[in-house]
Amino acid sequence: MKGPHAFCPKTGAPLTEEKHYDERGRSQRVPLQDRSQTEDSSNGELTNGSLRSSKRALLNYFRRCHKYHHEPDQRLYRKAAVGLSRLKRAANGKNEWDIYIWFALGEWLAREGFETKWMKAHTELRCPHCAGNLKYMEFHGGEIIAKCGTNCTDDRADRLNYIREIILELYLDAFKAQDSGDLLLL
Repeated sequence: MKGPHAFCPKTGAPLTEEKHYDERGRSQRVPLQDRSQTEDSSNGELTNGSLRSSKRALLNYFRRCHKYHHEPDQRLYRKAAVGLSRLKRAANGKNEWDIYIWFALGEWLAREGFETKWMKAHTELRCPHCAGNLKYMEFHGGEIIAKCGTNCTDDRADRLNYIREIILELYLDAFKAQDSGDLLLL
């Protein structure tokens, strides 16, 4: 993940607020020691997060975020591990981004009977073309659109439908689902 939800893409450990600067003046953060992990998370790298993280990192992040909202649930964590394996295997190209895997995982878990609405609080959608921030607008009647903050494609197009298509395609590929229906989380 990138932005305010960034974590170490290798281990899933949270990042310090302290910034370290390289020879070019770019800032990066260090992974924190995470008590919930069995291995030393200091093996992580200087990072600001990544668009693509390891399965292990996503699973550790999933567990940590879930514990903010609920008591630990080993059955859910095992199911999430299976789901992440299937999603990582099916993902290719742009749908490999953490945000798409995160929402596709939430979709699958919700359809398997788990409560997953809490997952929306732990990610931030990004422009599918440049990974930049999105600007949201709500219209009369409740319709919400999201445009790229930098207008990277010079068309001021709504990105939400495209993002939904990416997530739905990944979900269908990974879980061999027949009936897509509406996405439950997005």
